[in-house]
Amino acid sequence: MLIGFALIIVAVFMCCALLFRLSIYALPLFVAFLAGSATYRSDSGIVAALAAAAIAAVVLLAAVQLALAFAKSEMTRAAIGFAFAAPAAVAGYNAVHGIAVATMPQGAWQPTVSLLGAAVVTAASWTQWSRARQ
Repeated sequence: MLIGFALIIVAVFMCCALLFRLSIYALPLFVAFLAGSATYRSDSGIVAALAAAAIAAVVLLAAVQLALAFAKSEMTRAAIGFAFAAPAAVAGYNAVHGIAVATMPQGAWQPTVSLLGAAVVTAASWTQWSRARQ
């Protein structure tokens, strides 16, 4: 019984960590979803849609890495960081709000905890995408 309870706690922690990691990569996931959705709606098939989604995400990440490598000004780096941080904030807010609604009574603490979660995810995304050098 105790081992099962401990495993449930570990599984919930791992799911939350995965949710946090995916929230940081909200922009590439969104671009991949759009490319895959557009390809699938053009009756190209599921395999072509998955390939288009993967290619779109890889191209976006490669372009960002090149832009960060050749960026001379801090304003350019800040703009790239903001481009990734804004969708991450929305994803982080919605993720934490869903958990808060499921685990907390309704009240003022749900939006407060959700905004705090959005701030944490935004800060993590900002630091990851604006710090890459050369």
